[in-house]
Amino acid sequence: MACPTARVLVAALVLSVSLTGSGAALDQDRVWFCPGPGTIDYVRLFERPAEWAHARQLVSVFKFYQQHTQTPAPLIVGPNSYDSLARAGVFRTLKAWGKKTAIEIGAVKEFYCTPDASGMNTAIADSLASVRAIESAGGSVAYLAVDEPFVAGRSKICGGPSLVPTADRVATYISAVSAALPKIRIGLIEAYPFSSADAIENMVQLLKARNAMPAFLHMDVDWHLAGGAAFKEDMPRLQAMCATEKIPFGIIITGYDGNADALYAIDAYGITSLIADTFPTWDRAPDQLILQSWAVSSTGLLITPSNLPEDRPYTHTAMLWDVLRRLRGSMGSATGTAVIRR
Repeated sequence: MACPTARVLVAALVLSVSLTGSGAALDQDRVWFCPGPGTIDYVRLFERPAEWAHARQLVSVFKFYQQHTQTPAPLIVGPNSYDSLARAGVFRTLKAWGKKTAIEIGAVKEFYCTPDASGMNTAIADSLASVRAIESAGGSVAYLAVDEPFVAGRSKICGGPSLVPTADRVATYISAVSAALPKIRIGLIEAYPFSSADAIENMVQLLKARNAMPAFLHMDVDWHLAGGAAFKEDMPRLQAMCATEKIPFGIIITGYDGNADALYAIDAYGITSLIADTFPTWDRAPDQLILQSWAVSSTGLLITPSNLPEDRPYTHTAMLWDVLRRLRGSMGSATGTAVIRR
């Protein structure tokens, strides 16, 4: 691998100062990073931290998939089994770096939707086991991100299409997990436009009525399906609703094509531009930005994009850096200088 040129190193330094200097510090827990679960260089993120030294400064929260905590390892994690991650000291290292750990977790899934309480009891037990697994490996969990409960909840077996049975299940889940793990904040990921802005607002109110307000709301946006005009109308609307309810609002930045890093990047940069157009200043941008991959290749692998190094185009850490540069400041000259957006 070629060493970075002096120009790249200077650009890295300038951008690092622009993004992380005392006058423009990133807000606490503003940036989340969740690599593709089966990426080949996942453990290398922790073995060779110098390869993403600048991008790593921008990350507040590192998110794992629940499958990373399970034994035996599900297929989607590839070589990144719990045993491999624990042996490499991944969870302990995040704690040493001062990064918060999140788990994307299943709470309402078809296999948990039973006519009695056994399904929800299993969902709760599985989540507690995932947290304990990370703790036993020297880590500490700050957040649980519940994976789209109102998507699976629309299925007939879960009582759908009504939102009420899912709200009941989520409330049961949050109550039980919070009682067992009171320091962990539990939030929701929801899909848009699978659910309309009206429906998403209704979900939050149903949970509020059940004393189960989520700690955050992260939007998984299919912006191709929604269209730019709807995105620009509905995302600020949902952000305003979350502000009223005093919960952070976030948007997931992802790509869809798992066959090549550059193809994945087309969509990741596309939604980044849409966010920049919709929220014209950093102060008005979403409270949380989640750079996350679950892209599947044509061979069925979740290995895209590569994570390292940060100075090679289209790696996930390079995209993280680019996205923050785009949203925190406009794209500057070829020197890599970030121009602050006012």
